[in-house]
Amino acid sequence: MDNEPSWDTTYVSIMLVVFIVVAGLAIDIGYMYVSEEDLLATAENSALAGAEALKHRVLAQAQQAPDQLTAATGDLVQASARNAVVETVSGKNKASALMEVANANTNALTADNDITVGNYNQTGRTYTPGAAPVNAVQVRTKRTAESASVGLGTLGSFLAKATGTESFGSTPVAVAALPIGTRSNLAFCEKACEPACSWPKICNVAERHMTPAWPDASAPQGNDRYLFTSLLRPVGITNTISDLVCQESPQQEVCGSPIYVAAGSGTAQDILRDIKAKMYDPKADSGNKEYDRNGKLVGWWMVAPVTDCTAAKAGDIFEPRTVTRYALVRVSRICVSGPAGCGAQATQSVSPAAACHPGEQGLYIDRISCVGCAEKEKVLFPGLHPVLVGQ
Repeated sequence: MDNEPSWDTTYVSIMLVVFIVVAGLAIDIGYMYVSEEDLLATAENSALAGAEALKHRVLAQAQQAPDQLTAATGDLVQASARNAVVETVSGKNKASALMEVANANTNALTADNDITVGNYNQTGRTYTPGAAPVNAVQVRTKRTAESASVGLGTLGSFLAKATGTESFGSTPVAVAALPIGTRSNLAFCEKACEPACSWPKICNVAERHMTPAWPDASAPQGNDRYLFTSLLRPVGITNTISDLVCQESPQQEVCGSPIYVAAGSGTAQDILRDIKAKMYDPKADSGNKEYDRNGKLVGWWMVAPVTDCTAAKAGDIFEPRTVTRYALVRVSRICVSGPAGCGAQATQSVSPAAACHPGEQGLYIDRISCVGCAEKEKVLFPGLHPVLVGQ
């Protein structure tokens, strides 16, 4: 028994070493794939965060010092946007793979710079870094020096060499922009756009009570009228206005184009309930809502198409009307009685900063600025929804 050969022990030892190496290689390659997905997702999320910061700067500038808006959008550093990018990547870094972005405040992707700002041409669908007016952010993410060896230090470097890949240097790039457009189901009447409230000036108006446009040409038209719109899509049995309001519709560029509008006299209250549900849903269009210190909703920013409302047909008949302008408005509150729209539950709603009093019905706004479809100022008009675009 004592004289039996020990080859079985040696064999087991050898196989154990082989097993460890193979397992290490499997972990190593698995890390590579997860990390590349992580890198791309982080590039996209951080670019969107940077574009969101650009939007907030434009809105703040237009309210505080509109005469300096051109200078603000001509700033080729955009520190707040770059900081948002770095903070987003750092937050992801702590939670998952080790990633980094370098920021040298320049607008070329180099060894020491992974962030650029520039202009996205919506017509040509091209991004030009370092061009004004700035409406887009480009981000490149990469592994840190520690994670470049596929996450396993010396073993990772050895395995990379053994497999013929000295470094898994994936560096995905993403661009997020603020294209001009709307996804509002409210179309404001032309008289709502007063000359004194032309972009880039945002008028802080006494809360204005808005109501659906009168459905006949003889009725007076003031600055407080609107129509409901399905934008470019006609309303039908399988495509109701309620469906369009309650779902997350994509942004559409409609300036200068015909859209479908209706006074909605028969279903105005139902449509308004749906819009109200979206306004007080904390998850819906959250990046365009403002809250006070107590967490109550102060207002909801939206870009709405503007059209001629004269001779609007009575009832719920949707007809084409050409969009002549865009209106940037802040809806301060919506007052309408009855059941919650969009199937919303009370637990899904936030509280308004200004409550509706008994008898109040309708839509209220307290900020407005308009720009014509052919006006040169339109190039500085902010898109409210950052989207990923091609480079």
